[in-house]
Amino acid sequence: MKEPRVRVWIDARKEGYRPGRLEELVYTIPHIRDPRVWEKVYQTLGALVKEIEVLVPDTGRVKIVYDPARISPSFIDYLLQQKGIAFSRPGP
Repeated sequence: MKEPRVRVWIDARKEGYRPGRLEELVYTIPHIRDPRVWEKVYQTLGALVKEIEVLVPDTGRVKIVYDPARISPSFIDYLLQQKGIAFSRPGP
């Protein structure tokens, strides 16, 4: 009989693991209504974030809800840049 696996969280930075904590970012992605652009965004981020929602189709505002324990805003930016998706995001 196999022993059950146990996950252990090592908190080296004393941040405290909080599963289920979600944050959101708002991006402006031109031409998000174009199926090719939407497909690129979805294929790039769909498996890594909780939600991708187009807020205002005419202005290209997109809300991305993510788990900061899983992915960071700068990594989301990096992935979008790697796929050649033009975007802007207010803030740091």
